[in-house]
Amino acid sequence: MRPSLTLLPSVLTIAFAQTRSAKRGLLSVATKHNDQDDGIWVRDGSDLTWYYSYEVTPLPVYNDKPQTDFEFVPMLWGPIDDTSFLDTVTKLVDGGRDIQHVLSFNEPDGTQSTGGSNIDPQTAANVWVKNIDPLREKGIKVGLPACTGAPTGIPWLQQFLAECSALISTDSEVRNCSYDFVTIHWYGNFEGLASHLGEYSAAYVVIPFARLCDPNTRNLE
Repeated sequence: MRPSLTLLPSVLTIAFAQTRSAKRGLLSVATKHNDQDDGIWVRDGSDLTWYYSYEVTPLPVYNDKPQTDFEFVPMLWGPIDDTSFLDTVTKLVDGGRDIQHVLSFNEPDGTQSTGGSNIDPQTAANVWVKNIDPLREKGIKVGLPACTGAPTGIPWLQQFLAECSALISTDSEVRNCSYDFVTIHWYGNFEGLASHLGEYSAAYVVIPFARLCDPNTRNLE
């Protein structure tokens, strides 16, 4: 008996869903020259489920993609002296975009010449309390600042968390600065990554989000 062709779309839909991974995302930096290239990442068969762009607002090329299909993750890249990040994310949510996660501070222990946001832990803590902590209270999952893979990373985070906790504590109540996941940048071989993850695991008992940085790819996992 020949199989019914009417079953084929359902089978393909199930197969496509099974190939997608919540762990695979995209760092997409748009320019005026690559709109057509950017569309490749959301073609049928892609296993990417989310993206970020170092920015707080979605890229226009993906505006027609609902969060359930291709989740946009806003990022607070570096220091700001107001609540503009909080205000923009809140506006996105109020406008109907289901923001589930946010990223914060790109390589704050790194210099701007190497792509880092070069922000000291105390300043970062002040920005976090004003912009990130209120989003967590709304139920949005927030990630720790993504430090470099250098030895400066974990000490920077430890000082940042101490500064942040001091800001939200009072004389009558000691509070810890909270986060939902740890972000890790690593440039190097697998052995080095394994060691680096071990150091983070000892310091932060959470499942990390590891950005595997390779200049020849834009996929994240």
